[in-house]
Amino acid sequence: MDVARKFFARLAWLFVLAVAIQFLLAGLGVLGGESMEPHRLWGFFVLHLIPILMLIAAMVGRMGRTVLALTVLLFLLVFVQPLFADPQLDPRWLRSLHVLNALFIFALGHHLARRGTRTVRP
Repeated sequence: MDVARKFFARLAWLFVLAVAIQFLLAGLGVLGGESMEPHRLWGFFVLHLIPILMLIAAMVGRMGRTVLALTVLLFLLVFVQPLFADPQLDPRWLRSLHVLNALFIFALGHHLARRGTRTVRP
């Protein structure tokens, strides 16, 4: 159980780092004149995978309903994130939710990382 909790905490901090990298890739794509493809691929593969692994670790580590619910919420926020960037989304202003949702994703990931770290420390 302790191993799973440590794994959860490490995954959560890895997720926070992965979101920071995602912001960097978005900045390169929008402001740096680079392709947005690395931003899309990183978000699709890395940011979807880590919350799934976190959920498994939270269940194995018996971290409680709140952590489980927040981890599911994190996955759901990441899951809907690409929908807000869809060029076909109408009305167009809804696309701005992509950036706001990214802020929620980062904040929730950071909260889970801190909470996970507190469960590991005596």
